[in-house]
Amino acid sequence: MGCGSSSSDSEPKLSIEQKQVIADSWKYLYVDLERIGMLLFMGMFDTHPETRPFFGFSESADSDDPKTSQRLREHGLRFMSLVKKLLTYIDDSEKFDTMLLDLGRRHINYKADINLVDVFGEQFIVSIRPTLKHTWNPKIEEAWAELFRYIASMMKRGMTENAKAT
Repeated sequence: MGCGSSSSDSEPKLSIEQKQVIADSWKYLYVDLERIGMLLFMGMFDTHPETRPFFGFSESADSDDPKTSQRLREHGLRFMSLVKKLLTYIDDSEKFDTMLLDLGRRHINYKADINLVDVFGEQFIVSIRPTLKHTWNPKIEEAWAELFRYIASMMKRGMTENAKAT
């Protein structure tokens, strides 16, 4: 991952220490994926209601409705499964970058708003804090923030490349 071998100095990079912090904290997050995924989407829909239509919800959807909650649960688990898969390849720059570029290309086909990609990283940090409350510290926050800055930059690159190609 541009986790150290980036062509641009402004591109986010993860240090070896940050990768270890992510791996260590993931052990605690892994047992709580469904709840974290639900928190992420409920929080995102609350703070950025404009994201709701991208997931098939109206901007005024009630997240307490059982049907909606099941859909939120599914979206949350899908997102958290993606994070799990990405972390599997965090040390394989080529595979990691390819996955993120492909993810960006697919999301432009879903009519995703490139300006909202960063929202996921911000909301992920908010959503993992309760699970990591006893170990939470600035190093954990910065490591995850840097990871999601990188994810967002690569997804946006994939989205932009795809938009130019069509």
